[in-house]
Amino acid sequence: IPNGPTLEPSAKLTQEGDKLTGVLIMGDRERPISEGAIKNGEVTFKVVSKRDDRTVTSSYRGKISGDTIKGKWDSDWTGDVVTRDWEAKRSK
Repeated sequence: IPNGPTLEPSAKLTQEGDKLTGVLIMGDRERPISEGAIKNGEVTFKVVSKRDDRTVTSSYRGKISGDTIKGKWDSDWTGDVVTRDWEAKRSK
């Protein structure tokens, strides 16, 4: 978070063909992913949540390389859309 703490969320993801399902876990909250897909080594999904009576959408996209996914995410959490880098590593 800019000028704030570092977040280390985790995810439980399941691939069935080109479809991706699962949850994003932030602290004690689990948020289901939607529109999840894997195609040609590219991962995409969205996480929708509520903040101050409004809907917030975070869109994730990334490239799979071995046990790592690196990419970008866009979120309108602050009211304006911001883009950040993200990286996920498979837990052992």
